[in-house]
Amino acid sequence: MKILEYLQSYDGPPLRFMEVCGTHTAEIHRNGIPALLPPSIELVSGPGCPVCVTVSAYIDRLIELGMNPENRIVTFGDMLRVPGSSMSLSEARAKGCSVRMVYSPMDALRLAKADPDHGYIFAAVGFETTTPVYALLVQEALEQGVKNLRLLTSLKVMPPAIDWICAH
Repeated sequence: MKILEYLQSYDGPPLRFMEVCGTHTAEIHRNGIPALLPPSIELVSGPGCPVCVTVSAYIDRLIELGMNPENRIVTFGDMLRVPGSSMSLSEARAKGCSVRMVYSPMDALRLAKADPDHGYIFAAVGFETTTPVYALLVQEALEQGVKNLRLLTSLKVMPPAIDWICAH
C-alpha cells in the first residue's frame, strides 16, 4: 500500500514509462493500473515483443518447412498461436505439420541428437538479449557433432527502436 500511496501522491517532474510487450500492456490494463496513477505518470505502449511482432512470412516459412516429412519444427509455446498468412503453427500442427513445443533451446538439441534421421529447425525468435542462448545452442550442436539442427532466426534489436522513439 505504501507504493500505491507514494505513486498517487507523486509531485515530481512528469514521468513516461514504456512497456515493450503486448502481453504486459494487456495485463497492466486488465489490472486497472493506469487508473491508479496520477496524471504526471504516463504509460506508453512500445514496439511489441519479438513474438507479438513476428511477421506472417516467418510463420509461413516454418509451416512450409514443417510440412516436409523430413523436418521437425521446434519452438516455444508462445509462438504456436502467432498467425501466419493463412494459419498459425498450432493450426498447421492439426493439419500434419510437425511442430514440437519446448521450454529451452537445449531441448531442441536433445531432440535432434535423439533423432538423427530428421532435420530439426528451431524457431529462434527474440531480442538481442536472447542471441547468446542461441549461440550457445549452435556451439553445443557443433561440439556434439549434431548436424541435423538448424535455426530459423527472427531476432530483433531494441536500440534502433528506442533511438527513434527518443528522437520523436
